[in-house]
Amino acid sequence: NFYRRYCIDLSSKALEEAEKKLGNHGVYLLGSFFDIDLEENSFDCAVTLHTIYHMDKNMQETAIRKLISLVKPGKPLIVVYSNPFSLEQFLFLPFRLLKSISKYCANSVSRKIGRKNDLVIEKYYFRPFNLRWWRRFEDVAELKIKPWRSFGVRFQKLLFPNNFIGKSMFNKLYDMENKFPDFFNLVATYPMIILTKK
Repeated sequence: NFYRRYCIDLSSKALEEAEKKLGNHGVYLLGSFFDIDLEENSFDCAVTLHTIYHMDKNMQETAIRKLISLVKPGKPLIVVYSNPFSLEQFLFLPFRLLKSISKYCANSVSRKIGRKNDLVIEKYYFRPFNLRWWRRFEDVAELKIKPWRSFGVRFQKLLFPNNFIGKSMFNKLYDMENKFPDFFNLVATYPMIILTKK
Protein backbone atom coordinates (compact mmCIF):
# COMPACT_ATOMS: atom_id res chain seq x y z
CA ASN A 1 0.00 0.00 0.00
CA PHE A 2 2.91 2.38 -0.55
CA TYR A 3 2.16 5.46 -2.63
CA ARG A 4 5.23 4.94 -4.80
CA ARG A 5 7.87 2.24 -5.15
CA TYR A 6 11.40 2.82 -6.40
CA CYS A 7 12.65 -0.17 -8.36
CA ILE A 8 16.37 -0.45 -9.09
CA ASP A 9 17.87 -3.16 -11.27
CA LEU A 10 20.73 -3.83 -13.67
CA SER A 11 18.23 -5.54 -15.97
CA SER A 12 15.91 -3.50 -18.19
CA LYS A 13 13.77 -6.63 -18.62
CA ALA A 14 13.26 -6.89 -14.84
CA LEU A 15 12.19 -3.24 -14.72
CA GLU A 16 9.76 -3.78 -17.60
CA GLU A 17 8.17 -6.64 -15.64
CA ALA A 18 7.97 -4.44 -12.54
CA GLU A 19 6.30 -1.68 -14.55
CA LYS A 20 3.65 -4.13 -15.79
CA LYS A 21 2.72 -4.77 -12.17
CA LEU A 22 3.11 -1.29 -10.68
CA GLY A 23 2.41 1.05 -13.57
CA ASN A 24 2.40 4.70 -12.47
CA HIS A 25 3.03 3.74 -8.84
CA GLY A 26 6.65 2.90 -9.67
CA VAL A 27 9.85 4.81 -10.37
CA TYR A 28 12.16 2.63 -12.47
CA LEU A 29 15.91 3.17 -12.23
CA LEU A 30 18.26 1.19 -14.47
CA GLY A 31 21.83 0.76 -13.28
CA SER A 32 23.99 -0.12 -10.32
CA PHE A 33 22.53 0.60 -6.91
CA PHE A 34 25.94 1.94 -5.88
CA ASP A 35 25.90 4.60 -8.63
CA ILE A 36 22.33 5.86 -8.22
CA ASP A 37 21.82 8.87 -5.94
CA LEU A 38 18.77 8.77 -3.71
CA GLU A 39 17.79 11.12 -0.92
CA GLU A 40 18.71 9.95 2.57
CA ASN A 41 16.01 9.59 5.25
CA SER A 42 13.26 9.69 2.62
CA PHE A 43 11.86 6.13 2.37
CA ASP A 44 9.26 4.48 4.59
CA CYS A 45 10.74 1.05 3.90
CA ALA A 46 13.43 -0.62 1.82
CA VAL A 47 13.22 -4.24 0.69
CA THR A 48 15.80 -6.41 -1.00
CA LEU A 49 15.10 -10.08 -1.71
CA HIS A 50 17.87 -12.53 -2.66
CA THR A 51 20.22 -9.86 -3.98
CA ILE A 52 22.77 -8.90 -1.31
CA TYR A 53 24.48 -12.29 -1.13
CA HIS A 54 25.07 -12.13 -4.90
CA MET A 55 27.06 -8.91 -4.47
CA ASP A 56 30.82 -8.92 -4.05
CA LYS A 57 31.59 -9.85 -0.45
CA ASN A 58 33.54 -6.60 -0.01
CA MET A 59 30.56 -4.49 -1.14
CA GLN A 60 27.77 -6.07 0.89
CA GLU A 61 28.29 -3.93 3.99
CA THR A 62 28.42 -0.79 1.83
CA ALA A 63 25.11 -1.78 0.21
CA ILE A 64 23.39 -2.39 3.55
CA ARG A 65 24.65 0.87 5.04
CA LYS A 66 23.44 2.79 1.99
CA LEU A 67 20.01 1.16 2.26
CA ILE A 68 19.79 2.01 5.96
CA SER A 69 20.74 5.61 5.19
CA LEU A 70 17.81 5.88 2.76
CA VAL A 71 15.04 4.91 5.20
CA LYS A 72 13.57 7.34 7.70
CA PRO A 73 14.43 6.91 11.41
CA GLY A 74 12.21 4.24 12.95
CA LYS A 75 11.57 2.63 9.55
CA PRO A 76 12.81 -0.80 8.43
CA LEU A 77 15.16 -2.23 5.88
CA ILE A 78 14.05 -5.80 5.14
CA VAL A 79 16.57 -8.21 3.65
CA VAL A 80 15.92 -11.81 2.64
CA TYR A 81 19.36 -13.40 2.84
CA SER A 82 20.90 -16.86 2.56
CA ASN A 83 22.11 -18.81 5.59
CA PRO A 84 25.40 -20.59 4.70
CA PHE A 85 24.97 -22.92 7.69
CA SER A 86 21.35 -23.92 7.13
CA LEU A 87 20.08 -27.44 7.61
CA GLU A 88 19.48 -27.68 3.87
CA GLN A 89 23.12 -26.81 3.11
CA PHE A 90 24.31 -29.72 5.24
CA LEU A 91 21.75 -32.15 3.79
CA PHE A 92 22.80 -31.30 0.22
CA LEU A 93 26.55 -31.29 0.98
CA PRO A 94 27.19 -34.94 -0.08
CA PHE A 95 25.34 -34.37 -3.37
CA ARG A 96 27.31 -31.19 -4.09
CA LEU A 97 30.58 -33.00 -3.41
CA LEU A 98 29.60 -35.83 -5.77
CA LYS A 99 28.58 -33.30 -8.42
CA SER A 100 31.91 -31.46 -8.10
CA ILE A 101 33.88 -34.70 -8.36
CA SER A 102 31.93 -35.90 -11.42
CA LYS A 103 32.27 -32.47 -13.09
CA TYR A 104 36.03 -32.48 -12.42
CA CYS A 105 36.35 -36.00 -13.87
CA ALA A 106 34.26 -35.12 -16.92
CA ASN A 107 36.36 -31.99 -17.59
CA SER A 108 39.58 -34.02 -17.19
CA VAL A 109 38.38 -36.57 -19.76
CA SER A 110 37.29 -33.77 -22.07
CA ARG A 111 40.75 -32.17 -21.94
CA LYS A 112 42.47 -35.53 -22.61
CA ILE A 113 40.53 -36.03 -25.83
CA GLY A 114 41.22 -32.50 -27.00
CA ARG A 115 37.99 -30.68 -26.16
CA LYS A 116 38.34 -27.71 -23.83
CA ASN A 117 35.77 -26.32 -21.43
CA ASP A 118 32.76 -27.78 -23.24
CA LEU A 119 31.42 -29.13 -19.94
CA VAL A 120 32.22 -26.11 -17.77
CA ILE A 121 29.08 -24.38 -16.54
CA GLU A 122 29.16 -20.70 -15.60
CA LYS A 123 27.93 -20.10 -12.03
CA TYR A 124 26.58 -16.88 -10.64
CA TYR A 125 28.39 -15.27 -7.72
CA PHE A 126 27.14 -16.40 -4.33
CA ARG A 127 28.74 -15.33 -1.04
CA PRO A 128 26.51 -15.19 2.07
CA PHE A 129 27.97 -14.36 5.48
CA ASN A 130 26.92 -16.09 8.69
CA LEU A 131 24.14 -14.54 10.75
CA ARG A 132 26.54 -13.02 13.31
CA TRP A 133 27.82 -10.77 10.52
CA TRP A 134 24.60 -8.73 10.74
CA ARG A 135 25.43 -7.49 14.25
CA ARG A 136 27.85 -4.95 12.72
CA PHE A 137 24.84 -2.78 11.82
CA GLU A 138 23.60 -2.43 15.40
CA ASP A 139 25.41 0.93 15.57
CA VAL A 140 22.76 2.42 13.24
CA ALA A 141 19.80 0.04 13.44
CA GLU A 142 17.95 -2.36 15.70
CA LEU A 143 18.46 -5.90 14.45
CA LYS A 144 15.81 -8.60 14.32
CA ILE A 145 16.09 -11.93 12.49
CA LYS A 146 13.13 -14.12 11.61
CA PRO A 147 12.85 -17.35 9.62
CA TRP A 148 11.48 -16.47 6.18
CA ARG A 149 11.84 -19.85 4.41
CA SER A 150 13.13 -22.95 6.17
CA PHE A 151 13.87 -24.66 2.85
CA GLY A 152 14.59 -23.57 -0.70
CA VAL A 153 12.41 -24.48 -3.67
CA ARG A 154 14.36 -27.55 -4.79
CA PHE A 155 14.31 -29.08 -1.32
CA GLN A 156 10.61 -28.26 -0.88
CA LYS A 157 9.85 -30.11 -4.12
CA LEU A 158 11.70 -33.17 -2.81
CA LEU A 159 10.19 -33.08 0.67
CA PHE A 160 6.65 -31.72 0.27
CA PRO A 161 4.18 -33.43 -2.10
CA ASN A 162 2.05 -31.17 -4.30
CA ASN A 163 -1.27 -32.12 -2.69
CA PHE A 164 -3.26 -31.70 0.54
CA ILE A 165 -0.60 -33.64 2.48
CA GLY A 166 2.08 -31.18 1.36
CA LYS A 167 -0.19 -28.27 2.25
CA SER A 168 -0.71 -29.73 5.73
CA MET A 169 3.08 -30.20 6.10
CA PHE A 170 3.66 -26.55 5.14
CA ASN A 171 1.09 -25.41 7.70
CA LYS A 172 2.81 -27.45 10.42
CA LEU A 173 6.19 -26.06 9.43
CA TYR A 174 4.83 -22.50 9.51
CA ASP A 175 3.41 -23.08 13.01
CA MET A 176 6.75 -24.47 14.20
CA GLU A 177 8.64 -21.50 12.73
CA ASN A 178 6.39 -19.17 14.72
CA LYS A 179 6.67 -21.18 17.96
CA PHE A 180 10.44 -21.72 17.80
CA PRO A 181 11.86 -18.75 15.86
CA ASP A 182 15.30 -18.87 17.52
CA PHE A 183 15.85 -22.46 16.41
CA PHE A 184 14.56 -21.86 12.89
CA ASN A 185 16.72 -18.73 12.56
CA LEU A 186 19.73 -21.03 12.94
CA VAL A 187 18.60 -23.71 10.48
CA ALA A 188 16.44 -21.81 7.96
CA THR A 189 17.77 -21.56 4.42
CA TYR A 190 16.49 -17.99 4.02
CA PRO A 191 16.33 -15.78 7.11
CA MET A 192 14.61 -12.40 7.03
CA ILE A 193 16.86 -9.65 8.40
CA ILE A 194 14.97 -6.62 9.71
CA LEU A 195 17.08 -3.54 10.41
CA THR A 196 15.04 -0.71 11.91
CA LYS A 197 16.91 2.56 11.67
CA LYS A 198 17.71 4.25 14.99
